[in-house]
Amino acid sequence: MKALFYLGPERLELREIGKPKGDVVIKILGAGVCGTDLKTYLKGHPMFKPPTILGHECYGRIVELNVDLKSLEVGDTVAVAPYAECGKCDLCETGVPELCKSKTYLETGCFTQYIAVSREHASRALFKVTDDPAQILAEPLACVFNGFEKLRVKPRRLLVVGGGPMGVLFALLGVSEGCETFVIEKSAWRLEHIRNLGIEAADTPPEGLFDGIIFAVNIPELVGQYTRLANDGGSLLLFSGYPKDSLIEVDSYAVHYREVSVVGGFGFALRHFERAVQTLSSQVELFRRLMTHRFDLENAPKAFEILSKGEAMKVFFGM
Repeated sequence: MKALFYLGPERLELREIGKPKGDVVIKILGAGVCGTDLKTYLKGHPMFKPPTILGHECYGRIVELNVDLKSLEVGDTVAVAPYAECGKCDLCETGVPELCKSKTYLETGCFTQYIAVSREHASRALFKVTDDPAQILAEPLACVFNGFEKLRVKPRRLLVVGGGPMGVLFALLGVSEGCETFVIEKSAWRLEHIRNLGIEAADTPPEGLFDGIIFAVNIPELVGQYTRLANDGGSLLLFSGYPKDSLIEVDSYAVHYREVSVVGGFGFALRHFERAVQTLSSQVELFRRLMTHRFDLENAPKAFEILSKGEAMKVFFGM
């Protein structure tokens, strides 16, 4: 089978390797390229030592089932959650399963034709879906649901700072939830695309206050600058990954006297993934609009090149 190996910054190689064996074998039908994949490709990543296979946003068809899983059978199309919380530890029981330290994981990335999944993971992390490329959005949408859940109240007005793929996914969710949604983005290409989706967008802040402000770009200074746009009782959500030692400054008056909260959102729990699958089932046409480019694994360098130029939204590999 073919598998795309990451060999170091800006180095990819398509290799022929043996088909995996395991409890459940899945033929990958589609795999999304996320911001972490792009960051790893460009600069490397401490968690992904080359040579390795990247990719964790995928769906596929079960082609082998070597264990008894009553809810699944050969031929089922499934969205694959890349990890699953244990459901038993203190973090899971206190309501933050996305931070569980005892998760099960996929054993390999999904930029490949087949993956094998253990029975333990498959029993909780495979969700039946229809065969639609938009199923690659299940994992990022699950992360967005987790972030949205952290907001103190459902926003009447929602501001998204950063109009990349994840920022626009937040905006699309805002639209689907009936929020008046606005995106701030500097890139002319992205601004045009966002506006074509029917979402208000500009390169400068709009007038008025917002109940929820999502930071989908990792510039710490912006948090303090946009605090003034938060409504009383509103929330600032730090969604983008920030450098480990970076600091933010927030107006303490707004936090105390106006009860503006500052929260983080990282990853997802299985309940978020299940909700994402259900939402894609009922509103697939809305969220499919995020997807702009499809590539074969043979053209992987072009996929990463167009993403690095900022001239794409969701890029995915079709197998």
